Amino acid sequence: MKERLELLYRTLQQGNPAITAMVTACRGATPRSPGALLVRSAKATAGTVGGGQAEHDIITGPAASMLNHGPTVQVGWHQCLSAEELRHMGQEYGGEEEILLLRWEPRDLPLAEALLLAIGQNADCSLQIEYSENGWQGALLPRAITSAAPGRFTLKLQEGGRCYVFGGGHVSQALVPLLGGVDFACTVLDERPEYATPALFPTAETRCGALPELAAAIPFTAGDSIIIMTRGHQGDYEVLCEALRSPVWYIGMVGSHRKMEATFRRLREDGFTESDLQRITTPIGLAIEAETPAEIAISITAQLIQERAKKRRSAQ
Repeated sequence: MKERLELLYRTLQQGNPAITAMVTACRGATPRSPGALLVRSAKATAGTVGGGQAEHDIITGPAASMLNHGPTVQVGWHQCLSAEELRHMGQEYGGEEEILLLRWEPRDLPLAEALLLAIGQNADCSLQIEYSENGWQGALLPRAITSAAPGRFTLKLQEGGRCYVFGGGHVSQALVPLLGGVDFACTVLDERPEYATPALFPTAETRCGALPELAAAIPFTAGDSIIIMTRGHQGDYEVLCEALRSPVWYIGMVGSHRKMEATFRRLREDGFTESDLQRITTPIGLAIEAETPAEIAISITAQLIQERAKKRRSAQ
């Protein structure tokens, strides 16, 4: 989302118009759900509304023409598959997406700036658009929702909450860029200054200090997640105890089955309940037989995507 909003802001700041394309509704099987966003300027495109025929038609058709003239609002249904693709698949009909196209002018720069700032503050935020054939107006909302009504569409920009990664070793160095790429805002914590540095984690916040004390001082929220991969079993355990005292929605920890059996036994001895233990995901990551740091990072990222999707569904 940040990349798309940066393109929008930069284009308007340079005195040029930009187009946003938003999926507002779907019929049948479609590659994206309502809330997908694409930003197009005269020189660049960021984001996607699903690729394929629909996106190609939008980018080369109405989005291109709207950059220079015509209406500031267009809304319509677009086939996700071309006629040739449908014939090849032996189908008569394919999925359709309703796409809302808006032209942003340089005068809309304050709104674009407000959206970008909200993203940077890691806050729950949405863009509410009210539109008609005569134009549109937008407002930043301090909550994370996607919804549609006649003449109005609310686009979720970001769910607040951070992913706290305890330990800045090789797996974390491979993991954090992947998490950032799928909209997890990360904080990396390590007691070693050389492992808690922006040089290793340019896209994340970094903190250095004793990990149990750092964990105890963080006001974790229900929107946060915690990944534990410190350099030692004792550090893992102490951070895990703090995590279990918090309301975070995901707690993941590296370790073998033997390590976790010992950890769970110790947690029970220290007064944690079976309900507490059920909150822990370990071994962390999807079971794809990952071995290298890069492979493990992919498995963890995939699991967090999966668990976030479950959380979103349960909140609906």
